[in-house]
Parts: sequence; structure tokens; C-alpha cells
Amino acid sequence: MTGRRALVVLAGLLISTAALWIVLQTIEVGEAVAIISRANPVALLAIVTVVAVQVSLRAFRWSLLFPRRPDGTRAPVTRLLPPLLIGYLGNAVLPARLGEPMRALIASRREKVGVTESMGSVLLERLIDVATLAVVAFTATLVVDAPSWARQALAVAAGLGITGIVVLSTVGIAPLLGIANRLGLGRREKLSSLAQRFAATLGGRSRRPAILGSAGISVGAWLLDAFSFWLAAQAVGVELSYAGAMLVAGITVLGTASPSAPGYVGTFELAAAGMAGALGVAPAPALAMAVVAHVMTLMPMALGGAVALTIAGTNLGDAAREASTARATGAAP
Repeated sequence: MTGRRALVVLAGLLISTAALWIVLQTIEVGEAVAIISRANPVALLAIVTVVAVQVSLRAFRWSLLFPRRPDGTRAPVTRLLPPLLIGYLGNAVLPARLGEPMRALIASRREKVGVTESMGSVLLERLIDVATLAVVAFTATLVVDAPSWARQALAVAAGLGITGIVVLSTVGIAPLLGIANRLGLGRREKLSSLAQRFAATLGGRSRRPAILGSAGISVGAWLLDAFSFWLAAQAVGVELSYAGAMLVAGITVLGTASPSAPGYVGTFELAAAGMAGALGVAPAPALAMAVVAHVMTLMPMALGGAVALTIAGTNLGDAAREASTARATGAAP
């Protein structure tokens, strides 16, 4: 592990530890555990069903962004689903979000496409995800009585997100590559080569249908994510509107974008419980809802990833080492 990557991992552990400390100091955990023990099993089962649909949507979205195979055909959704699940497993149990390069590398090998192009499709997917999530979360602030800081911050994030999608679906990153070259960054052969290959994947007019289609799918996926949070609230008896759940889900996922421990432990709970509390939910029920939402959305995907590892004929250790090497050599973001 490089020194830079080690610092990211250490920062994530420290941030998660601090988040957990805040949760433990401000919320009666025993009361939250008691509430969770009485959770409605029907609502829990419904969350698993919603997660399955959401993952299927995300696999279909990736098939739109994934580079074409050597014969010019698109990789079928069924072939991209196992690498996607492996990526979720990697993010759940490994530091520094190694799941993203893991799935890109596995999909690249399975479909015989370039590693850099496969990595580019994952990066593009992440950019679209964040942009659309900001828009969905900001929309929720217009419906519920959201704190002013949330409305203002999400308004800025949504504006940047829409701008980003417009740029990606029109000019792409080619102008940024030109600026980098003029500033002398292009003299670094590796950086220039990677940037040129990424440029073909990260947007432009030829990619517009895939980007806009993926943005629409992302909105649907985030609405399903909000539904999972609403079901989690119902499971523990928390009164929360669907729009409120949409805002809680948005703030929670955006909050986990910061470095954290594997599985976003601590940061997920603090963001979800904090936002729910800002909407009037009592501390212990808010934490109970956050824990249920976290466990019931993360565990099914991680279990699916474990099964997918067997299907792919590899193991988590080997996949993690390959992903770490790719990052260390600059082949992965």
C-alpha cells in the first residue's frame, strides 16, 4: 500500500471512529437496540426486495456505460451483475473503496475490454450517481421542512451535478485534457496516456445517449433507495414521510462519500440519525432506523458478492491485491 493510500485508509478509520463516538455520546444506544429488536419482519423483507430491484437497475445502467466488447456488442447485464456485486462486497469489507477497481478489473477480464476503459466506466457511473443524488435530495428539501443548511448545500450540489452531466454529455473531458497539456501536465507520459484513454470513456457527444439514459436510471435507483429508508422507518415505528426518507437517504449517501471505515460504519449512522433528528425524529428511533437501513441494504449485496466471487472463480484476497496494484501503478482511480 502506498503512503498516500495508507493515509486515506487511516483518515477513514479516524473519521468512522469519531462518528461512532459522537453517536455513542449523544444517543441512548440501549434504547435503539431495544427498538431494533421489535422491528417488523415484513418491512425488513420488503427492503431486501427493493435492494434486489435496485441492484438490477444499477447493473443495467453499467451495461450502458461499459465499453463495447471486441466484437462490438454490449456486455449483457447478467455478465456485469457478478462483478458489480463483488464490488459491493469489496466496499463493505475492504478499506479505501477497493470494490470499485475490483469490479472494473474483473469485468475487464471477463469481457476482454481495456482495463482503463473499464475503470473509466466505473468513474463515469460514480459521477452520474453523485450528480443525480444531489438533485433528488434537493428536490426533497422543497417538499419537507428541511433545515436551511441542507437546502442551501444541496442546492449548490444539485447545480454542480446538473452542470456536470451537461458537460459530460456534450464536450466531455477533452477540454480539461487540453488545459492539462497546456499547463505541462501532459509531459508526464503516464498521466497523459491515461487521460487520453479516459477521455474516450468519460463523456462527449457520442456518449450522450448512454449518459442521459444512465442519469434517468440513477434517479430511479435513488428513489428506490429512499423507499428502503422509508421501509426501515416503518420497520422500527418511526413516522417519516417518503420525501423525508428521500432527504435522509440523500444526506446519508453523500455523507459516506468522505473517507470512512469499510462498510461506511459510523459515518452512515451519524449522517442518517442526524438528518432524521433534524426532521423531528427522536434520537434513539432515528439511530434504530439508520442501523436497520444500513444492515438491510448492505448485507444482501455483500452476500451476493460472496456468491459472485465463487461464480467468477476468484477470491477476495486475490481481487483486492489486483485492485491495490492497479491503484499503485496509476491504472485505477
